Amino acid sequence: MSTARGIVGRSRGRTGSCAACRASGFSLIELMIAVAVLAIIAAVAIPSYSAYVVRGQRAAAKGVLLQMAQAMERNYTTVGIYGLSAANPTGLPNALQPITGAPACIAVSPSDSSVATYCVGVNVGAGGASFKLTATPCGDGAGTCPAGSNAGFVDAQCDVLTLDNAGVKGALNGTATTAVATGCWSQ
Repeated sequence: MSTARGIVGRSRGRTGSCAACRASGFSLIELMIAVAVLAIIAAVAIPSYSAYVVRGQRAAAKGVLLQMAQAMERNYTTVGIYGLSAANPTGLPNALQPITGAPACIAVSPSDSSVATYCVGVNVGAGGASFKLTATPCGDGAGTCPAGSNAGFVDAQCDVLTLDNAGVKGALNGTATTAVATGCWSQ
């Protein structure tokens, strides 16, 4: 059933193209708007995700610092000094022994990864009467992290976390204030 104007149900415009065909697809403006919306979403999501990853790594380091402090206190209770003794030459439980080839460094990685992000060190005071634990991000350039660790990991907000025998928690990020330390240990 044809008519002189074309197929029944379809009308052709002045240019001879199908009106239904012109309505399909995206215009350049619509495409640019979609790209702009995706860019805005990425600008918000990527920094949020990065901050979430750093907080997770920091939580793993804080957990190891607290475990080490408990081990040091148990050793002090048993032997009367922090750190070294004949029964426990490092003062640490077997799970927290220093890594071979990187003395005074215990690599810390979150439970979902095998890549170390922090290097935890122990500094025992004279006569074993005190201790200070430090967790330094592997990206700080200290060179104490073992091979295969994440040398690009930095924690700009807190940097080095500290814990001593008096239970004082600190953060050394260049502005070492009580507010910074409190914020780093409460997150």
